[in-house]
This record gives sequence, structure tokens and C-alpha cells, in this order.
Amino acid sequence: MSHENKMLGKAYIENIGDHYQCASEELLHAYQRNKEAARHHEAGAYKAALHHAKLSKHHSFNAHEHLKEALSISEKMSHMEFPTSGKPGFSGGGLVQ
Repeated sequence: MSHENKMLGKAYIENIGDHYQCASEELLHAYQRNKEAARHHEAGAYKAALHHAKLSKHHSFNAHEHLKEALSISEKMSHMEFPTSGKPGFSGGGLVQ
């Protein structure tokens, strides 16, 4: 395997990791906004609750997009031959379950 392929494989792996990290952060923000929406709703502040619910939806959508991108990159990798990265359970292609 060429050095170029190894570097490309490593870049793909890092990119997937970045997408997972961003998705985690977006889901955390969505959860926090959803909790805030629930608090406002219970207090009768429906306009504020709606605002936070919309923000939660926005963060959830962003997380979904990051996960779709990570999946897309993983699927591209499964059609290519890359070396293992030294990480346990990584076979060099596709998603590991």
C-alpha cells in the first residue's frame, strides 16, 4: 500500500471522528435546549418554550447531518482498501458493530 493511501485513510478516519464529535456536541445542545423548553412550558412561558424547542430541533438536525456524513465517508472507505489504523476493532473499511 502506498504512503499516499495510508495518509488518505488516516485523513478519512480523522474526518469521521470529527463528525462524530460534532454530532455529540450538537446532541448535547439539543438535549439542553429541550430541557429548557420543558421548563419554560411548565412555567407557562409558551413563547420561550417554542423558541427553545426550535433551537433543539436545529441542533438535532445538525447532529443528523454530521452522522450522515460520517456514514457516507465510512461507506466510501468500505469500497477502498486502507490499512488498519492500529485501533482495536478497526478493519479498514465500513462500520464496525
